[in-house]
Amino acid sequence: MLGTFTLTCIGCASNAYVTVAKEAAIGHVVGAFSWGLALTAAIYVTGGVSGGHVNPAVSLGLASVGKLEWRKLPHYFAGQYLGAFIGAVITYCVYYDPLTKVFGDNLQVSGPNATAGIFGTFPNENSSSGTCFLDQVVAVGFFLLLINAITDKKNMNCPKGLVPVAIGLCDLGLLVFAFGYNCGAPINPARDFAPRLLTLIAGWGPEVFSIRNYNYFWIPIVACHLGGVIGSWLYVLLIENHFPDEEYDLSEGEAMNRNGTIFLHTC
Repeated sequence: MLGTFTLTCIGCASNAYVTVAKEAAIGHVVGAFSWGLALTAAIYVTGGVSGGHVNPAVSLGLASVGKLEWRKLPHYFAGQYLGAFIGAVITYCVYYDPLTKVFGDNLQVSGPNATAGIFGTFPNENSSSGTCFLDQVVAVGFFLLLINAITDKKNMNCPKGLVPVAIGLCDLGLLVFAFGYNCGAPINPARDFAPRLLTLIAGWGPEVFSIRNYNYFWIPIVACHLGGVIGSWLYVLLIENHFPDEEYDLSEGEAMNRNGTIFLHTC
């Protein structure tokens, strides 16, 4: 819960800053770096306790390949969605005054004065719902492929202390920058749905769910979970199952596999 709270609070707060300051020109860059750093911070905070599980799609993807016990999944899901909601509430409280002074009481979901995007993601007018769905399946699939690679000791053996940084950079570069156009790169179902629920309660109204005749809000939930499972299985089937047994030379800090290839123990 604390990890997803950290992620959502920092990420949504960065969105709020860009929106209130009307820094549209740098908004995408600020948002990308902020969410990447927020994810890194969240994993550092909770990595030693829960393994840094702040994303339901990641948890489901890892459970599907046996890297997380299924019995833990309901508890993780509950903590992730609750943490995201609390993080959104804190952001709303912190930015309530500037939001009110800059935009008044007219809380809009779309248009030039839209502010609902501080909390949830919304589709680009140039992208169909089908494109948004594919976008998130591919993006989260890549994300899980990368997470599995980073945490696999048989691969490049990334040092434990650098895992949060590596995952945060993947979230920043490959996902938010590469897959941010169609629907704002939700990536995380909890980070999208829970803050969206807050906007419904806080006065933005049912449009946060009914946009495109209710043909968008479910996409970050379904597509992200599907992408998580696909990405994890791709890594296991195409990479993990094909590693040869390794022989370690601890004095040299290297691992040599049976065909003589040497891998340095660095990330």
